[in-house]
Amino acid sequence: MHKTLLMDLLTEQDTYQSNRLHHLDWLRVIAIGLLMLYHTGMVYVPEWGFHFKHESESTFLQHLMLTLSPWRMGLLWFISGVALRFMLLKQTSGKLLWSRSIQLLFPLLIGVLIVVPPQLYIEMKQAGKMPLEFWPFVYAFYFEPLNYFDDYQSGIWPHIDVNHLWFLRSLWKYSVVLLIVSPLFAHKWAQKAAAFLGHKPFILSIVLIISSLAIDTLLTGDAVREMYGFLLLIFGFYLGSVSVFWQSLSASWLKIALLALISLAVLQLGFSYNWQTGLHQNNEVAAWMLAITYASAKTMPVLAILAIANRYLNRKSSIISELNSWVFPVYIVHQTIIVVAAYLLSDSRMSMAFEGLAVLVLTIMFCWIGVMIIKRSTLLQVSFGVKPMSTSEYHSSYLWRSFVTVSCIPLALELIY
Repeated sequence: MHKTLLMDLLTEQDTYQSNRLHHLDWLRVIAIGLLMLYHTGMVYVPEWGFHFKHESESTFLQHLMLTLSPWRMGLLWFISGVALRFMLLKQTSGKLLWSRSIQLLFPLLIGVLIVVPPQLYIEMKQAGKMPLEFWPFVYAFYFEPLNYFDDYQSGIWPHIDVNHLWFLRSLWKYSVVLLIVSPLFAHKWAQKAAAFLGHKPFILSIVLIISSLAIDTLLTGDAVREMYGFLLLIFGFYLGSVSVFWQSLSASWLKIALLALISLAVLQLGFSYNWQTGLHQNNEVAAWMLAITYASAKTMPVLAILAIANRYLNRKSSIISELNSWVFPVYIVHQTIIVVAAYLLSDSRMSMAFEGLAVLVLTIMFCWIGVMIIKRSTLLQVSFGVKPMSTSEYHSSYLWRSFVTVSCIPLALELIY
């Protein structure tokens, strides 16, 4: 049986090298749209910390956000793992390491130096820890920090943090790890395991739930989200090019979707009657039930969305292809636009719902304006993670490529050490 599965796997991987998984293009666009909605909601949801808050007392918003919170980044991690796998099928590890580093690190550098600082300014203003106006803040941020940022020292460099761009930082680090160990995935036992898991989506879901539960139980703080992301990245890299995996998901989509809905529904109950009441703090059984429920809610919706998308969205769309090209810069700028828009509208007399809608509309509008500007400049495209055309001045200029590469080296060394 294993021999047959292995032969199927090898044949299917060869076939998939020349095919694009169109449903992943749809999911990238959908995932960024959901992330934009989620970060807008973070401004208004009660009790959950964010860089700028205009809190309401809406428990409905908490429950609504809870349907996205566990799995929203897991979907992006999985898609990134699949993408990395297909990139590796087309080029050598060394070449991919260089190109992937440029695509991730240079936008991260631009992001932390230019895009993120307005969020810090607004966060400090609301906390009462920034007496300066914006342009004096900018001068202090870059040239003369004095003691303004004594309480904001965590980050890549002193008072220079990643905020929502932590995903790019972690994606680069874990992509490097995966590329280094990628020969292990070609080993016979690894391919047999991939063939088996590809045919058994429910066993795969159990493996993911147990792994996620172990991460939630054994780790704390940012390490939880980091290792959860790495877990989904590995599975995307491991199974993304195996067509039988997608076929099995598609065939079982209804069962997987029902399990995902059940896990999210149980999480809602656990949040109301376990977490908010503090029952999990004094009852070990309640704590474990909540942990298992949350681990399920972090994994089953990801598999369900992948299954449904593969079944119903695996077709080419010119609109989605165009939008997919600009997902990266929208991801980089969207949260700063949300925070700035919410800050500027915070003194208005609009209702929370209308203000939130206005913030969302402004975010979409300015993201679109940003994309139109980036389209006109090769340097801006490289700066925001968009791959320029092969005939562009960037590819024909040794000076440009050298400048971008050298600019990434200090950041890479800082992230490694």
